[in-house]
Parts: sequence; C-alpha cells; structure tokens
Amino acid sequence: MKKSATSQSDFYFGDYVSALPLVIMVLPAIVLSVMGVFSSSLMIVTGLVGIVFTSFLARNKSHYWKTVTQALADPTGLLIFKLFLIVGVYAELLTESQLTGGLTWLASVIDLGPAGFIVFVYIACSVLGTAMGTSVGTIMVMTPVFYPASAAIGADPMLTLAAILSGAATGDHFAPVSDTTIISSSTQKYYHREGSADISDVVKGRLQYAIPAFLISCLCYWLLGAFAPDIVSATPSLAMLPDQNAIGLVMLTPMLVVIVSAIKGRSVFDSLALGIVVGLLLAVLTDQISVEQVFYIEGSQPTGLLVAGVKNNLETIVMIIMMMGAYGILKAYGLLDKLVASLSHQFGKTAKSSELTMFSLVWFLNFLLIGLVARITVIGGPIVNELGKKHRIHPVRRANILDATANSFSFIIPWHIWPLLMIMTVTPLLSKYPYLTLPEPTTFLFITVYPVAIWCIMLFSILTGRGAQFEKEEAIKGAASNE
Repeated sequence: MKKSATSQSDFYFGDYVSALPLVIMVLPAIVLSVMGVFSSSLMIVTGLVGIVFTSFLARNKSHYWKTVTQALADPTGLLIFKLFLIVGVYAELLTESQLTGGLTWLASVIDLGPAGFIVFVYIACSVLGTAMGTSVGTIMVMTPVFYPASAAIGADPMLTLAAILSGAATGDHFAPVSDTTIISSSTQKYYHREGSADISDVVKGRLQYAIPAFLISCLCYWLLGAFAPDIVSATPSLAMLPDQNAIGLVMLTPMLVVIVSAIKGRSVFDSLALGIVVGLLLAVLTDQISVEQVFYIEGSQPTGLLVAGVKNNLETIVMIIMMMGAYGILKAYGLLDKLVASLSHQFGKTAKSSELTMFSLVWFLNFLLIGLVARITVIGGPIVNELGKKHRIHPVRRANILDATANSFSFIIPWHIWPLLMIMTVTPLLSKYPYLTLPEPTTFLFITVYPVAIWCIMLFSILTGRGAQFEKEEAIKGAASNE
C-alpha cells in the first residue's frame, strides 16, 4: 500500500498514532509474558482493541477502515493462513502415530554409553523437531522419555535436558513446516517482482548454516558427555522405558519425503501434501492409526486427526493476520518507512551493515519477547524485509538471517520461556521418578549448544559475506511466486 497524499493529517495527534494498533497489540503481551502468561488469544484481543481504539483518532474514518481492510488482507497473512492449516494436519499425523516409540526403541537396543546417549538424544530430538516443526511438542514429548532414561546408563541428566532443548531448537530452525520457517519466508518479499521467498529455496539456502551448527552440536555433546562426572545408574535398564515400538521408525519416511521434496524445488504445499498422503498410508498400513481415527463423528461433532490438525493452529493464524494488519496500518501511513529509513541512514549504508542491523534487531527481540520465536519473526519480519530491500539483499538470505537469529538466544536465557517450559515438563516426573532432580533456569545457559552455534555461524556469515545473496533484475523472467 502506498501512503496517501493526505496521510499526515489523517490522525488528530500526528502520524505516530498509526503505531498504536501494533503497540497496543504487543505491549500487554510482553508485560504479561514476563508474569508467565503466554496466549495467542490475548494478542488477538489486544490487536482488535488497538485497531478499534485508533479509529477514534482518525480524521477520515472511512479511509482508515479501508486501510485496515487492505492490511488484514495482506497476501503474507493469507499465505500463512493456507500453510498453517496444512501444517496442522501434518503435525497431528506425526503426533498420533508412534514415531516417538520408534526412537525410544532405537535408544533401548543400541549400546551407546553415556556420551553416545547424549548425542543420540540430541539427534533424535532434532529429527522429531524437524518432522513436527514444533519445539514445544518436541520438549513435551521427548523429556518424559529421555530424562528418566539418562539415569539408566549413567548419562548426565542436565546434559540430557540441554540436548533435548537443543534438538527442539534445531528442529524449529530447520523444519520446512515450522512456524518460524513459514513466517520468516513469507514476510521477505522480492523487490523486482511479486511474491515472497519460497520455503523450498529458504530450506536449501539454510543448509550451509544449519549443517555446520548441527555437527558442532553433536561434537560438543559427545565431548561434554564423555567428560561429565559419572552418574550412578538409578534404574535397571533402558528396556524399562514405555511406548517402545520399532515399527514407529517408519514414520520418519513422511518427514524425509517433505524435506527431500522441498530441497528438490517442489512448493511447500506439494511437499506437505505428498508427506501427508505417504504418512497416512504408512500409518494405516502399519496399524499405527486406524482409518476411523482420520475422521469420524462423535455425538454431533466431527472430529479425528484431520479436524484436530485444522483446529490446532487457528489461534496462531488469526494472531499473525492481526499482526500483519497492524503492520499494514503502520506502513500505509508512512511510519514504517520512516523507521526503516532512519535505521538505514544510521546503520544500513552498505549491504553488510544492513545485514548486521537485521541481525542485531532480531537478536534484541530475543530478549524483549522472552524467547517467543514465532512472535519474534512476526514482529521483526516486516522490518527486516524493508531493510534488506534497499540493498537488494535476496529474500532467501533475509529469511535465513531472521530465522537463525530468532532461534538463537531465545532458547538459553534463564528467564525466557524455554528453560521455564523444561522445568514445567520435568516437575510432574519427579513423583514418578524420585531419583530425578529439577533443573535450575541457569542450567541451560552454557550447555544448550545449537542456539549458540547457529548465532555464531550466522554472525560469521554476515561479517565475511559468506552465503550473501542479492536479487537480480533478470530473475523476474520465468520466476514464479510461491503464492
């Protein structure tokens, strides 16, 4: 949307009023999140309040509401809407099947030793996180499985928890289906043509960052596990672990289908659709789910895997659309352009300095938003988009700077949501496994490896220019939008 000629007089108290929808939407969420309240519905409500309240300060209300309508219908929000619906079904399929049982079985039959077990936990959680695209799901599913198991072979329990958290961060960063991948890709638009960064291209582009960070993490966890103090085994064996099911490993296939399909250049919609079909067939044929579980009527309500998958992300979808609406208002009245122009003038005189500004801004949001990575990418995305366009930095490069930095310090700072979520997940286990101990929030600061590794690798990439990409005008020809 272009700024109207009369936009300077559209608000009673000046153009800065156009920031109110965003401020009213975000500020209460930041304040309440410090108090332990994390809710997408809260941001939906405050977003609506912000938009309505600002309308009373608009001189030309019909123009204001027309701007709101256009902002809420932003193609980025609609693209995210489509993606999150299909991702919800995919994630629900993997949750209902027995992939975790397969990983547990694998851990029980391989004699890994303490150091090898820590590495296995990290790899298994990275795989599950990549398959499901959710760090919360990885933590809540894997912690009750692997944390009690660490005592069975004498592995350091705190290292085990850190490996779980690190694997969750790895999956959230790398997965084609994670919310941060979807948002970071969708918010980075081309300068020379319509459309935003294609998720398949973003996933391919981040291999040069994610693979070294993954390998560094594996090496660090092996070394940390090897030199950790010996732990006296508190349970007889890993065979005691529940939910072991070797056939569950077959559910790695749909994950590989999605990743390979995306890397080979298929659209994320094609990749996910193929992964869902393959996953459903395998899950039903191997008796991990029944046909009835896919869709059925309970009472007078439709339910089942498909319905649950569609419903899972509805709040997140509406929250993101409201956020895009607030940003649209900010842009329509010229304030976003002023902010970006100011940042570019001060810190973005070259492509490298612009990338450092993006990196620093998103890193700052890590702390401001206490590690809520989806909100970091939603709030930082449009600013990163505008900063990068000035120097024609490729949207794929911008998306990867945004996503990698969002998934860095978010996971390790003691007062952020992720250490607290680990503590909340461990607490119910103490009554069942009295030999376990509750971690401190500071436990994860120095031993959660992947977030620090990806932060260092991305900073190195920016400083050296390694992996830098720029949009070329001739790329218009034959290019297809991902919308």
